Order: sequence, then structure tokens, then C-alpha cells
Amino acid sequence: MLCSGRRREVAVADLVQVEKLVHHFDLGGGRRVHAVDGISLAIGEREVLGLVGESGSGKSTLGRTLLGLHDKQGGQVRYRGEALPARYAPADFRRFSRKLQMIFQDPYSSLNPRMTVGEILTEGLLLHKLLPPSAARDKAVAWLERVGLHADHQSRYPHEFSGGQRQRIGIARALILEPEFVVCDEPISALDVSVQAQVVNLLDELRHSMGLTLLFIAHDLSMVRHVSDRMAVMYLGALVEVGPVDKVYFEPLHPYTQILIASNPEPDPASERTRLSTSITGEIPSPVNVPAGCRFASRCPRAMDVCRTQTPLLKPAADPDRLVACHLY
Repeated sequence: MLCSGRRREVAVADLVQVEKLVHHFDLGGGRRVHAVDGISLAIGEREVLGLVGESGSGKSTLGRTLLGLHDKQGGQVRYRGEALPARYAPADFRRFSRKLQMIFQDPYSSLNPRMTVGEILTEGLLLHKLLPPSAARDKAVAWLERVGLHADHQSRYPHEFSGGQRQRIGIARALILEPEFVVCDEPISALDVSVQAQVVNLLDELRHSMGLTLLFIAHDLSMVRHVSDRMAVMYLGALVEVGPVDKVYFEPLHPYTQILIASNPEPDPASERTRLSTSITGEIPSPVNVPAGCRFASRCPRAMDVCRTQTPLLKPAADPDRLVACHLY
């Protein structure tokens, strides 16, 4: 069974603070893709923040920029109050990788095909000189068993494993250094449904036993609801709604969130067949030429004149625990 985010412990302090973070991809000729465009949010210690949105909304770019895999072209990221570098040098990666890690979406492309699993898992321990080689190998074996694999798997190569097994190896690689904050970049999207449940339950167990803080990026809204404390909704490089996961899921405020959640498949086949279509109509704006006003206005069924001229700010709604960027509120 999946564990519900509604029973999570309450975060007592912000571990990660993001202030007006910007990352654009330069296409040349003065053209830029506005992948992350002035995002501000805070992630509490031992909290799981679920990040959802359509493909191309900038979710993965946000996660990579938080960890320095993309340069910060504007704004700031703070970890335990310390500002992280705008552009990481090798020394910065060496210093912060002990506490900030990432589980990548595609474990096949993120695992070095020329290294055995044992070499992949011990690499970080040896680079940081945390353990001598023999002790590092012992710890790698312990982590293989902890994620549901076997000790003899350490001599094999990534291509010898299934997708679910490779994702478990990716989890072990990220967590063997015992970090505090982990970006999970769609760690279940390429897996079968049964394997998805196994991986999510594994992350949940490790999160509680290690006191982890997670940014959980996914398309599956039902899965995000089960694993997260709060949910953030991203559209075209900007956040449109943030709040406690059950409130956002069952009482969405922003029209985009409402349509996104309404489009989530029903578990009952009979209900799914008779349900009215909730697809989003209208053209998706270009991330290169971001329109004035609300980015969702051209597709929003409740758009007003002000929506096409003034950009709504992400601010508290009637419930102070919820933030929404919409002129309706």
C-alpha cells in the first residue's frame, strides 16, 4: 500500500529557499526559452513537495537548477540559509553533493554503462574520502540489499538490469552519501504500474528512516497526492498554485489546476468511460515568446480582459496556507 501524505509530520523549518529563480535556454539571435522564469518557493525540512505540470512546463529544469546542474541566471537558492553559487565550480559540486542529490528520470542514461554497479555506488564515497575501499564496498552491498537487490549485483553492469532495478540502483547511488535534500525527477514515469508502487514505497521508507527532504517531480497526480505534503503546480516556467496536497487536489483554485486534476483518469473503468472530456483547449503559448498577462489566459475558460494584460502574482488566497497566481482571487 502507498503511504498517504496526509499523515506526514509537519515541517518545522525551511531547508531550501528559492527566490525569483531564473534559467533560460539561449537559442541564439536574442531568442530564449523561458524554462524557469522567476520562481519563488520554500521547502521545509523533512517535507515532500510534489511538483506537477504538463511536459515542457519547466519542472525538470527547476530541479536541475536548484542543484547547480544548470546555472542560475537570476534569483537565488539558499540551503540552510546559505546562498548557493550561481555557477558551480568543481569544488562546489564536491562540497554540496554530500547534502544535495538527484534521482534522475531515466536511470539507463544516468548510469555509466562502463562501470559496474559496485563502482557506481562506491564512486561518491571514494571521491569524498568518506571510507576506505573495502568499507565502501561493504556499504555498497548494504545499500543494494536495502533497495531490494542482491550483493552479487555489484559485479554487473547497468544494461543487465530491468528498468525498475536500474531505478533502485539510481536511488542507492543518490542516497549512499546520506544527503538531506533529494530532487526526484520523475523517478517512476518509465516504470510499470506495479514497479512504480514498489519504488514509491521504497522512497517513502527511506525518507522516514533517513529524515530526507524531497522535491518529487511527476505527472501522475494521484501518486503525487499519496507521497507529498504539499503540491506545487507549474505552467510555462512559472508557479500557478501551491498548497497542502489534499486541498490542492480536492479543492483546486487556479483554472489550470482544476483542469489538470479533472483530467486525471478515474480508477473505475465504468466512470472513466462516461466522464465528460476535460481536455484543455486553445494553443499552448510559445516559451520563447511568453505572452503578456497570465500565461494560461489563451487556454483558460474563465479568462477576463485583465488576464491578457496584467501578470498575476503568486500570493495567498483566502486560506493563508495556499498561494495562487490568478486574477479571480
